[in-house]
Amino acid sequence: MNEKKYLLQFEPKAVEVPLTSRVISEFGLEVNILRAEITESGGQMIVTLIGPPGALGRGLRYLEDNNVRISELRPLVRKDDELCTDCGMCVSICPAKAYSISAPEWKVVFAEDKCIACGLCRDVCPPGAIFLSVI
Repeated sequence: MNEKKYLLQFEPKAVEVPLTSRVISEFGLEVNILRAEITESGGQMIVTLIGPPGALGRGLRYLEDNNVRISELRPLVRKDDELCTDCGMCVSICPAKAYSISAPEWKVVFAEDKCIACGLCRDVCPPGAIFLSVI
């Protein structure tokens, strides 16, 4: 099974079609929506797609054929260890628990696989050591 994160950008006509449910039912993919901003004029979603390599490729082609631009994401959030003061603000605000403090070093550790790219960590980081790559 492959598991990858993508930014899906929907054109207005793509919003009118139940594309996400079709990717699940027709291609057998698991879809975890990490973040979505969609209106009748288009939008974007950050998703994790999980499935066999062949099904994943077919599902992505289906989305592209239906007016969805796709970009694979790696990484969503980047923490600059040189700027980070290990204050722990990101640890306290992260709803996905992607940040933790290691002991006995007392350093902030970032687990990218848990990140949902909400941007809260970036917003509260006093030294500005956290960067969001999308949205």
